[in-house]
Amino acid sequence: MRREEHVADGPRWRVILEARWRDRLQEVTELSLAYHVAVGDAPDGSADKRARRLVRRTVAARQRLADTEDALNRLAAGNFGECEQCGAPIPVVVLFAAPESRYCPGCAGAALRTDARERVH
Repeated sequence: MRREEHVADGPRWRVILEARWRDRLQEVTELSLAYHVAVGDAPDGSADKRARRLVRRTVAARQRLADTEDALNRLAAGNFGECEQCGAPIPVVVLFAAPESRYCPGCAGAALRTDARERVH
């Protein structure tokens, strides 16, 4: 797909990304509140396991929220749907599945292989 087609779909992508942003913000808020309740309900430390689990989930949710904000920024800058590595257009099917995608399938696969090799060594 040509870059111009992505730009022309800007309002549609904005609606999609803003809805995801609201959902993710709500998730972060709910997880944060649940954490504070868990810690407050058990000052003796009995909620440590639950609190740690909530912290991990909150951190992941915050990262997803930040990824969505980054995608909104790319949309505003006019480079939404372009691979950050090679500049090629990211296929629409990939964007519909994950609008926060930063890389085309080829570059994303290369990054995963590099990460896997680095974890082994």
